[in-house]
Amino acid sequence: MSEPFDIFKVEENGSVRWIRAIVDLEGAKLCVQKVLAITAPADYLILNQRSGERIIIKTVTQPLLHVKIPLLIASSRN
Repeated sequence: MSEPFDIFKVEENGSVRWIRAIVDLEGAKLCVQKVLAITAPADYLILNQRSGERIIIKTVTQPLLHVKIPLLIASSRN
């Protein structure tokens, strides 16, 4: 089965590093929000290989508690 959703980590210099591919969009979002945002906080890009749609997920630190909170920001760039 094809895994059409690629997850990339956005590096501080703006380049992207491929992390993995996942079968569906919801699975890709969950992977970023529940695993990657906690273990390796950064901005992540989910790319739909079929449509070219891109979704950026940013992790935000809450200053007083020092807790990483995933923030979903959808943007479509075709």
